[in-house]
Amino acid sequence: MMSLGVGWGGILASLGGIGAGALRFMVPSVLYEPPTIFKIGRPEVYGVGVDTKLKKERQIWVVRNERGIYVLVSICRHLGCTPNWFGDQKLFRCPCHGSIYDTRGNVVGGPAPRTLWRAAISIDPVDGQIIVDFSTRQDPDPKGTEEGLMVEEMSREVEPYFLKV
Repeated sequence: MMSLGVGWGGILASLGGIGAGALRFMVPSVLYEPPTIFKIGRPEVYGVGVDTKLKKERQIWVVRNERGIYVLVSICRHLGCTPNWFGDQKLFRCPCHGSIYDTRGNVVGGPAPRTLWRAAISIDPVDGQIIVDFSTRQDPDPKGTEEGLMVEEMSREVEPYFLKV
């Protein structure tokens, strides 16, 4: 009688495992990512210099110079780590392998083979906010100089990667 109970218990446990596996199959493993096109506020919000408040949430820095605004993607071009902004040095430094970028995204030190990407930006005609298209990125070929891997700034200040404001 005891062995009959163990047998039925084994069968029920097996059926339970099969049922749990079938339910798990019905709910796929999906990684939900944030949208690649998003708004970051009106241009007046950003003063001259590097704004780092969206680095953690959106992986971008908003940079304003005397001519306009552009958005740098905060992904190191060496191995994809997240560099940090050092305002006193006016440099982005990657903590992983030491790549160093200037405020324009040029490589001024370390192993990074390319400059930082710039994301496409535009102004929403309805509410005047800046729209960032994270999936469209500017990636020019840098030239090797004594200062590092550089791209002429005026060639990078073109639509849709630069807003004249």
